[in-house]
Amino acid sequence: NKIHSCISGYNNKFICLYHNKEFPIKKKSKNSFFQIIGNNNTVIFETDKMVTKLPKGISICIKGDNNYIKIKQPKFADSTIYMSGDYNKFELGKTVKQVEGGHFFVEMGGEVYIDDDCELGNSSLWVVVNGDIRGIHHKLVIGKGTHIAKDAIIRTSDGECIIDKKGKPLSEPQDVIIGPNCWITSRCTILKGTILPEGSIVAANSLVNKKFLEKNCLIAGCPATIKNKTSTGYHILMG
Repeated sequence: NKIHSCISGYNNKFICLYHNKEFPIKKKSKNSFFQIIGNNNTVIFETDKMVTKLPKGISICIKGDNNYIKIKQPKFADSTIYMSGDYNKFELGKTVKQVEGGHFFVEMGGEVYIDDDCELGNSSLWVVVNGDIRGIHHKLVIGKGTHIAKDAIIRTSDGECIIDKKGKPLSEPQDVIIGPNCWITSRCTILKGTILPEGSIVAANSLVNKKFLEKNCLIAGCPATIKNKTSTGYHILMG
């Protein structure tokens, strides 16, 4: 079977979750790429109908052990999930539209939790979530109904960890928490340690690198600050 030609290791599973019952997936779609090098890795696609093939438009590469991916109602085009290391997690709820040009890198025990009804960029979304060198897990959480426009970057780390002469980390990863019903507009960068409460709007080209506490605020700038407050929240109407 073609799907197994890209898998090395034991107890690696592709599963269709249909009506809370698990069924093995054994066939590969033409425009997807799947590679697993490791053991005890699980990829689950929760669907509203029985499927026997892996979904189209998504490439998944896992290098490590005991990694876990669960995607509800997969809708992808030209997107990638890459995992490196052990005990990484990626959970994606049902999205409003297909995820086009989304790139998700989860490494060293990173965890990603994205709730239902999110829109994850029209194109070129980059998400990097890392654990740290001490084995502590760090996570990205995106709440229900949040919309992220194109060319956004979200990172829980600086990419490299700087240590002092004694080996103490000086630039460790930090969680990123984005609440429900937020709107992150085009070309925004969301860095480690960011918290965006429910109803936050981040203006285009903003760089966010700190914790905000007040809901329903317009946030803008580099680095971003609160520019406007509302008491009633808002609704996003997508064309």
